[in-house]
Amino acid sequence: MSFSPDAVLRDVRDHLAQELYLTAGEIAETDHLDELPRADSVRLLRVVSRLERDYDLEFDDEQIRDAETVADLVALVLAAHEAATR
Repeated sequence: MSFSPDAVLRDVRDHLAQELYLTAGEIAETDHLDELPRADSVRLLRVVSRLERDYDLEFDDEQIRDAETVADLVALVLAAHEAATR
């Protein structure tokens, strides 16, 4: 699995699109998660759970709560990966 920012962004957008019944093209890196169509806490937690499983990572609960945008989720994955490989 690739941990480049572009690859992680693609995965985050794909997971959000699948969970929210959108296309990945409808989701921008700057979009606020709570403003995406059909987004609610349960659906967003499912996306986070899939990211944790796909990347074999575990995110800190506080960091998850602090993620406001799609870019924040990407940064969360990249930071967790960096921390796990130290």
